[in-house]
Amino acid sequence: MQVSADAVLEDDEGRPVLRFERVLRHPTERVWAALTDLDELRRWHPSPFELDGRVGGTVNFLAPEGKAFGSGRVTAYEPPRLLAYSWGEDHLRWEIEPESDDTRIVLTHTFDDRQKAARDAAGWDLCLTALASSLSGEDVPPPTGEFAIPAGWNELNRAYEERFGIAPEEATPPPKAARS
Repeated sequence: MQVSADAVLEDDEGRPVLRFERVLRHPTERVWAALTDLDELRRWHPSPFELDGRVGGTVNFLAPEGKAFGSGRVTAYEPPRLLAYSWGEDHLRWEIEPESDDTRIVLTHTFDDRQKAARDAAGWDLCLTALASSLSGEDVPPPTGEFAIPAGWNELNRAYEERFGIAPEEATPPPKAARS
């Protein structure tokens, strides 16, 4: 499995930022629904969330079993073009732009610990692939547990460690099952 060519690790005032850019073969409104509707999120996102759609609104993250396991705040909400929110100390921003009959999405994920960049990049790479598959009506294997390691994650994680220059022994460790 190869890392996505669109994944970039940048720096914003000392904080690492992962940036992904993809074109999805679906209209903007359909992509917006996949990013904001709980039932749609459950089809592709391992941590779907309930969203109070307004700046300052709450984001309640749910484990696949449906139990809340964290919350954040909406920092930008401009349907169907922009969604941004906190997730713990992290910040996620989804920019959505029509491109003919397609939609360009740009995901930026800002965080504090550069050593977790490979782990998060591998996860987002798989999530964005699952999003595209879900939008196309393909079956996406559901998450099997709160912190289940999806197929292909280990290989992607190692490839992103290499791309970003993160030594495996220095990487913020994923769950132990992922390294075995």
